[in-house]
Order: sequence, then structure tokens, then C-alpha cells
Amino acid sequence: MNAKQDTQNQPEAIGRPTGKAGFGAPKTSTALFMMFEAAAKSLTQKELEYLVRLNSHAQLEAANLAISLQTIGALIYNVEPFEAPSSDSIGQMLWSLSSQLDHIAGLIEVSSNASYQLKALKNQNQHT
Repeated sequence: MNAKQDTQNQPEAIGRPTGKAGFGAPKTSTALFMMFEAAAKSLTQKELEYLVRLNSHAQLEAANLAISLQTIGALIYNVEPFEAPSSDSIGQMLWSLSSQLDHIAGLIEVSSNASYQLKALKNQNQHT
């Protein structure tokens, strides 16, 4: 989370605004959270099952990100065949990696919330 963001009214663990706070800088994970929260109660079992599968997609994205970081590390460490990256390009790579991590966090959060809603829906269907 950006140190300049207003975090006074936000839960620290997930950086989500409470009802009192603004949403801060646009982030994919926040957008996914907002959309899921708005739609959660109206999703069908099949839709929830689909969203639960986002966890597998997030795992794949995290593995791809690990490969990217390993490649960047090798590039920085073994400068010989490559031109040393500039501070600007390193900064751009780090911002991009940060954004990818935010996407992954959003996918995991939606998957987790969908799993919770799916269990609640299945329990409700069992009691009716």
C-alpha cells in the first residue's frame, strides 16, 4: 500500500475502505472486491463455482510472476550479455510487478469470498 494513501479508515490487512473512507488510488483488487460485494447475494451456484476457480488462475499467475522476477534477477546479476537496465526501466518493471501482484490478490479475494458464498448457498439449499 502506498504510504501516501489515506489508510486511517482502512483495515490494514487488506487495505479495503470502510464505509467512511474514500477508495484511494484505483486498484484492480479493490474494483474486483467492490463488484463481488455488489453481486454476491444474486450469484447462482454455477457462477459462484466459476469464481471459486479463480484461485487456480491466481496460482498460475503467481508462478508466472515468480519466473518474471527470476528473469529480472538474472538480468541484473549477469550484466555481460545484456545492457544494464536503467533506473527508469527498473522502476517501470517494479510498478508492473506490483500491479500484477494486486491482480493476483484480487483474484484470490474474489475466489475466497465466492467459496464462502457458495458454502452458504449450499447450506441454505440443504435446509429448504
